[in-house]
Formats: sequence, structure tokens, C-alpha cells
Amino acid sequence: MATGILYLSLGAVLGATFRFLITHYSSQLSQHHGFPYGTLIVNVLGSLLAGYVLTWSADHEHDLWRLFAATGFCGAFTTFSAFAYESVGYLHEGNWLAFGTNVLVNNLLCCVAVAAGIWLHGAV
Repeated sequence: MATGILYLSLGAVLGATFRFLITHYSSQLSQHHGFPYGTLIVNVLGSLLAGYVLTWSADHEHDLWRLFAATGFCGAFTTFSAFAYESVGYLHEGNWLAFGTNVLVNNLLCCVAVAAGIWLHGAV
């Protein structure tokens, strides 16, 4: 258990650090205006890495690397990677309804939650 927590924590520290660096420098390059390319970059890279690691580690022989890379790194780098992996899983199953529902509900609810948080803060 302690070894798993250590792997997860190390991955999370690296993931959060890389996310900060990418989004920070991307924001500086765009002078804090326009499309959030940094977020797009970390979401796409995190999804790519999660898809690879979760498939590679599906045999359970690499559980510590799964904790480090998928749960730790990708979890801190982006939460979008888990959502994308689950959505593509529905496509592989041929379950278009679950795919569409997952994509629609996640995006709508997350946007509503952000708006609610802003409203609760009193900024709206």
C-alpha cells in the first residue's frame, strides 16, 4: 500500500508540474488572450498517455506503473484523460448511446458546475 501511494504521489507531483509549465508558458505566448491552447495540449497529451498506459497495464503486471503514470501523472496533469478513455471504451463496445450521453453529460455538467462555482463566489 505504501509503495503504491509513493508511486501515485510521484506521478501526481510530476503531472501537476508539467501541467503548470505547459499552461503557464502557453498563456504567456498568447499574452493571456484567445483559445486556451495550454489546456488543449495537456488534455490531448494526457488522453494519449492514459490510453496507452491503461491499455499497456491492463494485464495487471504493471500496477505500480499504472498508479504512477495513469492515476498519478495523468490525474494531476489532466482529469480529461480518464473521461476520454472511458468515452472511447464505449465506442469500442459499439455503444454509441453511452458514448454520446457520457460526452454530453460530462461537458454540460462541468460547464454548469463552473458557472455555479462562479455564481457562488459572487463574481457573476
